[in-house]
Amino acid sequence: MSKLTINEIAERAGVSKTTVSFFLNGKTHKMSEDTKQRIQRIIDETGYEPSAAARAMKSKRTGLIGVILKDISDPYCAKALKGIEDAASAHEFQILPGSSEMLFKSEQEYVERMMRMGAEGFIIQATYRFGILAKDLEKKHKPIVYLGAKPYEYTGRYVKENNYECVYKVISDCIKKGYEAFVIIFNEESDFGVGFETSRGFRDALQDAGIDGNTIYVKLGMKSEEVYEMLSENVDLNKKTMIFVVSPHTLKVVYQAIRQFPNYMELFADRLGLIGFDPEGWTKLAAPPVSAIITPAYDEGVRAMEELLQVLDGKKKTTEVVFKNIVKYRETTL
Repeated sequence: MSKLTINEIAERAGVSKTTVSFFLNGKTHKMSEDTKQRIQRIIDETGYEPSAAARAMKSKRTGLIGVILKDISDPYCAKALKGIEDAASAHEFQILPGSSEMLFKSEQEYVERMMRMGAEGFIIQATYRFGILAKDLEKKHKPIVYLGAKPYEYTGRYVKENNYECVYKVISDCIKKGYEAFVIIFNEESDFGVGFETSRGFRDALQDAGIDGNTIYVKLGMKSEEVYEMLSENVDLNKKTMIFVVSPHTLKVVYQAIRQFPNYMELFADRLGLIGFDPEGWTKLAAPPVSAIITPAYDEGVRAMEELLQVLDGKKKTTEVVFKNIVKYRETTL
């Protein structure tokens, strides 16, 4: 009988290859008992042992993966990076992380540096111009998986959320709940990738319902007192108004600004609604709890690493993986 592979164990146990690797490397804290028992049963039944040949092949590689994200201190990026790192570690790879601030020059510098260090492939939140670098990396057989934001001339593998569809449905639901006026709040970070898709979902939902929306731009670093003044000037509290915030950081500032309205607790949710993206989870702890769109950042990071490993293993089919956001309606919406 031929020796069993990790892929075959995963198939027999009904789990992913990464889950089996996590199990073999002792990273089982997030696994259910049922999953652990199924994997262990297959190993016991087959007498599986890691392949010496596979280990030898692995030793000839650097085992390094370049990961270039917008800002690794950003809540979404931090969770995605954790997922990437856990999946990489499970397969005995190591990541080289960097924050580009969505600047093409920074992307160039990181790619050059990581290439010199021996990066075998890249996971990246890319600027539109990154396609220029991607062509050169393809010639050098360095695979790329895009996470969330991709270049204009995109080809390859891509892991993202269903931001357009999600936001379109959220705004459509709010229209059905009786909200009459709608405001979308941006900051400078909202212009790339995710911000573009979410704004399209917002505007298309309103256009299809024959409703006009209002747009407010908030500068990075603006304090809640300043945002309060902007809201006071732009929001008519005589109408049921829904405020949708694109940036997770700005959602916090907007929430703090709304708390400065007299009797703000009475505004929610009869006259004023608030919802936005929250990869951290702080919205459920607020008073009142804030309605939120929760992105599965950790799972996206794991999948991005799995996609890259497939390419490195010779499986070069182009794929686009779309995760569904989770919408939590709480006390700041009807």
